[in-house]
Amino acid sequence: MSFALAGKIALVTGANRGIGEGFVQTLLTAGVQKIYAAARDIASLEAIVALNPEVIEAVELDVTQAEQIQAVVNQIPQLDILVNNAGIIDPAMSSALDATQFARQEMEVNLFGPMQLTSALIPVLKQSKQAAIINISSIAGISNFPSIGTYSISKAAMHSYSEGLRADLSADGIQVACIYPGPTDTRMAEGMEMDKPTPKSVSEIAFSALSIGQLEIFPDDFAKQMYATFLDSPQKLAEVFSQMG
Repeated sequence: MSFALAGKIALVTGANRGIGEGFVQTLLTAGVQKIYAAARDIASLEAIVALNPEVIEAVELDVTQAEQIQAVVNQIPQLDILVNNAGIIDPAMSSALDATQFARQEMEVNLFGPMQLTSALIPVLKQSKQAAIINISSIAGISNFPSIGTYSISKAAMHSYSEGLRADLSADGIQVACIYPGPTDTRMAEGMEMDKPTPKSVSEIAFSALSIGQLEIFPDDFAKQMYATFLDSPQKLAEVFSQMG
């Protein structure tokens, strides 16, 4: 089933930079009717809105704040595409003394916030003739990457949540895609010395896959290679990630 972007209304969280900004650019190029670009600091969205102020509207949204989520729901009467991109990453190993502290912070932003936002917007999405939810996980959600162990845990949870949500909403015709990028050319991956795809390429590949009904999306060569290793042997991928850091 094809998924056309032209004329649609979208909400992108974490839209002020990185993959979120890439999604805004791709949606704008595709001719969507409206983009709600959300970020915790609304001032950080000025450059994004300037791309096309007639289409892009800045939205203040901290996904961990229930009252801000409700304000967004009140602001958006129609919606076709929700991109759950907002996220944080901490360099915390799973065995660290303070791992629980980091894990709680990451789960709040990377899982519980998107869950709450999505639940609040599902009634609006159900009114769409063709709706999609796009969740950003990570290849580190397929197998734990030790140096960012608690982040990996939160992204594994996002993977599982996406699967459950996909099953729940299939009868409503809402497609639920989950993206598993490797290191991308964003601030989050600054210290990783390797070829990294651009944020915009991640979003372009995501929508291309969605248009042919592909809902588990590995948007770069590193992610594809690591997932192939996982399919061959989950233990082998864990060993590869352990050797990498």
